[in-house]
Amino acid sequence: MTARSSGPVAAIPAPRRLPVALAVIASAGVFVTSLRALPVAVLFPLSVAWITAFAAGALARRKGALILTVLAGLTKAATLVLICWAIALPHSPIGPHSALDWIPLGLLNASTGLWLLAVIRHRAR
Repeated sequence: MTARSSGPVAAIPAPRRLPVALAVIASAGVFVTSLRALPVAVLFPLSVAWITAFAAGALARRKGALILTVLAGLTKAATLVLICWAIALPHSPIGPHSALDWIPLGLLNASTGLWLLAVIRHRAR
């Protein structure tokens, strides 16, 4: 008996697996913690678009590395904005203020940092 394949199966290349998995989980955490005060009409489409962009970067064959690199840069910029926001407006409900807010934000930065490290070492594909 032989197994038949009905078509191409989408597979995430090995260098993308861990950073993308961590980024998706951490992104959900950031949306639930640091950005929880945003209206649902803004938060839900933003989170869906963000997570969809990571999925597109993970699954795209040719432009996937570029998409993930842009998302990593956006993550670093957004983290800087959230840190400045938390320092300038300490009583604002938006931004990281407690350890529960900082953990997902740090994990998101670590996961995108892993991707940037793969890019720097020319292992990203």
